[in-house]
Amino acid sequence: MKKTIMPSIIFGLLLLFVGNVYAAEPVVNPNSELYDTSRIIEELEYELTEENSEKALLQDEYADNRLYEAELSLDEGDLEKAEELLEDYEEHVKQVEEDMEVAKEDGEDISAVEETVVKNVQKRSENLRMLLERQDLSEETKAGIMKALENQQKAEQKFLAAQKKAEESLQKAKERQVEAQQKVKERQEEAQQKAKEQQEEAQQKAKEQQVEAQQKSKERQEEAQQKAKEQQVEAQQKAKEQQIEAQEKAEGQEERTSGRP
Repeated sequence: MKKTIMPSIIFGLLLLFVGNVYAAEPVVNPNSELYDTSRIIEELEYELTEENSEKALLQDEYADNRLYEAELSLDEGDLEKAEELLEDYEEHVKQVEEDMEVAKEDGEDISAVEETVVKNVQKRSENLRMLLERQDLSEETKAGIMKALENQQKAEQKFLAAQKKAEESLQKAKERQVEAQQKVKERQEEAQQKAKEQQEEAQQKAKEQQVEAQQKSKERQEEAQQKAKEQQVEAQQKAKEQQIEAQEKAEGQEERTSGRP
């Protein structure tokens, strides 16, 4: 905790100390008494930043500062200082690449950072080309600017390639998402079709069972009616036979009665 608090306090004090200078101009002149302090502030600001994507943006900003400071030194005729600042500029550009690589490895979303860096790289490349057109440059300074421009162009190509790769990955991810959604839709439609078929099959089966039940009920009803009819005929036949038997019995009795002396 102390390691975090102390740099924060120092950083705050340094900001208060040079705040008026920063308010007046965005970049401190390399010949200013506060220049070394401004560089210390940059270092502290960078160290206190946690996300590597944010670190990359800071280094990109510092690269802008060094290039502007190199132009100021050239305007003042301090070629040695300008060459030194151009070397620092290249270190910042290199650090931008390293921080972005680490951010990518850590899974940070650097798409917006890459877009910002590419724009700034292109702008600085143009500034470097304009510097080469100056007539007051020594051969060593020209060589330094050409080297910075060459490295800048390499960095630009690398950033553009990374950006293109990220866009391709994003496009592939979108295609995979569309494909997955299509498969989900097909499975849903397949499930709905299967459910519909099962429902129709169940309805057909229920209808067949209903017809079968009605047929069986009808058959039982007809069977009962036939049985009742047979029982009725049998009863009528039995009653008729009983009637005939009774008549014969009565006639026999009458004959016996009339035959007595």
